[in-house]
Amino acid sequence: MLSNAAEKRVVLIATLPTLLYVGMLLLFPHRDILILWERDFSASPGIAFAIAVVCTTYALALWLLLRNAPPCLSTPRKQALAALFVLGSLTLQLLVTAAAEGNPLVGIVRRTFDWSTGGYWTVGAFVEDVRDFIGRYPERAPTYPVHQMRHPPGLSLIFTAGVALMRLLPSEWSALLADPLRAYSCQSLRSVDTPAPYVAAAWVGIAAEMLLALLVAAPLFAWLRRLGDERSAAWAVGLYGLTPGLSAWVSQFDRGIALATVIILYAVERLVREQRLRHAWWAGFSFSIATFATFGAVPIALIALVYAIVRLVQLYSMRTIWELRWRIIAAFLLAAFGAASIWGAMWLWSDLDPFALYHTIFESHLGIEFPYWPFVFWHPWDHVTMAGIPLVALLLAQGWHGKALPIAAAYTITLGALSLAHVARAETGRVWLYFNPIVVAGAALLLAEAPRALARIILALFVLHGAIQGILLRPMQGLGILPNEYPIYQVPPEAQVIDTRFTSDGAIALRAYHLSSAPPGGEGYITLFWERVSERNLDLAYKVFVHVAKDEADQQRIAQHDEMPYRSKYPTTCWQKGQIIADTHFFRVDPSAEAGEYLVFVGLYEPVLGMRAPAFASPPARELHASILLPTRFLVRSPASSEQPR
Repeated sequence: MLSNAAEKRVVLIATLPTLLYVGMLLLFPHRDILILWERDFSASPGIAFAIAVVCTTYALALWLLLRNAPPCLSTPRKQALAALFVLGSLTLQLLVTAAAEGNPLVGIVRRTFDWSTGGYWTVGAFVEDVRDFIGRYPERAPTYPVHQMRHPPGLSLIFTAGVALMRLLPSEWSALLADPLRAYSCQSLRSVDTPAPYVAAAWVGIAAEMLLALLVAAPLFAWLRRLGDERSAAWAVGLYGLTPGLSAWVSQFDRGIALATVIILYAVERLVREQRLRHAWWAGFSFSIATFATFGAVPIALIALVYAIVRLVQLYSMRTIWELRWRIIAAFLLAAFGAASIWGAMWLWSDLDPFALYHTIFESHLGIEFPYWPFVFWHPWDHVTMAGIPLVALLLAQGWHGKALPIAAAYTITLGALSLAHVARAETGRVWLYFNPIVVAGAALLLAEAPRALARIILALFVLHGAIQGILLRPMQGLGILPNEYPIYQVPPEAQVIDTRFTSDGAIALRAYHLSSAPPGGEGYITLFWERVSERNLDLAYKVFVHVAKDEADQQRIAQHDEMPYRSKYPTTCWQKGQIIADTHFFRVDPSAEAGEYLVFVGLYEPVLGMRAPAFASPPARELHASILLPTRFLVRSPASSEQPR
């Protein structure tokens, strides 16, 4: 039981950062101090109210269910907990998605197809030879969309299995499943005319992701029941359903990696307690599966190692540990063998070189430019906001004794090592979701024994944090635009009209353009007005290139910009016949460029192979190097010139 002074200290440590963060979310005009992701106040009042009500009702039901619970729960109480977790957490996930997307089901489908958010369907659905796909993954990974470029092949194969399943169904069934998805599939950079089994496989991926996220509760309960009792295990499951990250990242497979964390810790707990070596192999095997899905799961090994060491010291004397040294070594070797099992099997079956794959993926990942010291703070803070500030505060303030000690030690040591190593870059709030079960496990052990007043305060703060973050925070910003969302444009009178075509059958026309001017070192822009003129849908998602060059050889360039249309949000696979696409490209002019006029080349190319689409033009535009040489020159103004852009 905590003393009054200790209880006040815990309340203070939990309350201050929670209220500061919530206040920043609600009131502070500059979000880039304590808030990494975008804020958005556009959620409808009804959705915002529903999120607040569901969070509060969930927490109240959890409190009523567990406040007087005995260490061993009755079957009806367990069933009520399971129903609360599944129904409550799913409802909350859908509401938070609705706050961001309007229609939650559409939002989940969009995230499944969108190449910029995950895009595993883009690669996995089109694997025809699994052995060849796995074996040649290291050389092909750099040509894949961003997430597959930086992850092993495991997650993509979920969609490969989905295609195989859909092919077993009657063709009319797969067509029925595929038709509602076609409008969204263009954001995957694939044609909407893709055969039905491939498109319908997205449903398998969606279902698999949701199921993996919910399944975390089962081993979490089993692990905490052995470390503590069934009451603390129930607290952990209930709290996990309210964690902000579980609702924020719907459709992202990182939520499912948490399953590996709790399975491995469950196996380690049984290994340390029962000294049965098979649990070491199961822990290693689970780790092997997790790393085959993402190398981001590698730190789970450090979590398990620290946890095992602390539990050994807690349960046994140093003399007993010394007597068990050969058994400990055998357990370590068995765990290592299990960790290598999937990789070894893939090497023998498909000739996959795990070391070449690791090198390829991390070479790409470590190429992300992030400053070091700011993100030593930002990385753990971003995770804390996704796990729940009050729960982390409780664990760090009070978790350094008793049964919570191995959890607190494993959590802080691994989190600190990851932050200082600076190997985890960019979206850590999503990537580090596998820490969330550790946080709720430690908090649950403490809440199960805490005074009622303290437990109520922590739970209320947790609800406040989760509800406000779910209503306002938008970590899934930047999704592409669907055809029915694209605004209607017309070619403006000031634009220069030209007659051009691209692709071998002239499917794309560049109707007009508007060109700025800029000084040396300044920023110029060009707005291109495209139109799809073909009856058929486009099969390829082309990138646009704009070159500003000194001569017709297009070799001496003073500016260049390459990007998919409409700031990469509206790929050519989504374009509709007759639709005008206003596509603005900004480019930085070389500071050493002399004042004068320069040639402008515009073209399209297929980004994987880099092959340019054929180009055709009528005077005064010209075709050169499979691109269009515009009749208007780009003016580099003298720095002292006051001439306006034309």
